[in-house]
Amino acid sequence: MTCVDIEVAASCLPELFDRVARGEEIAIGRNGQAMVDLVARLSTRRAAFYGAWKGQVDMSRFDEADEEIAREFGMLD
Repeated sequence: MTCVDIEVAASCLPELFDRVARGEEIAIGRNGQAMVDLVARLSTRRAAFYGAWKGQVDMSRFDEADEEIAREFGMLD
């Protein structure tokens, strides 16, 4: 984790935001003592997760299970 002094952070906050958005961990502190962590919002991290399994799972197996369950509940003859 990178620690940035508060005076430096005040002058380059937009750059720090960009670095955090790319996944870097940054702390803001005073006199070398970290006081605040800059972290990306969960929603930006979660966005990378959606679609990660695309093309990796054979979905046809789930269609067969749906028919079997429908038969068990008498929804299909």
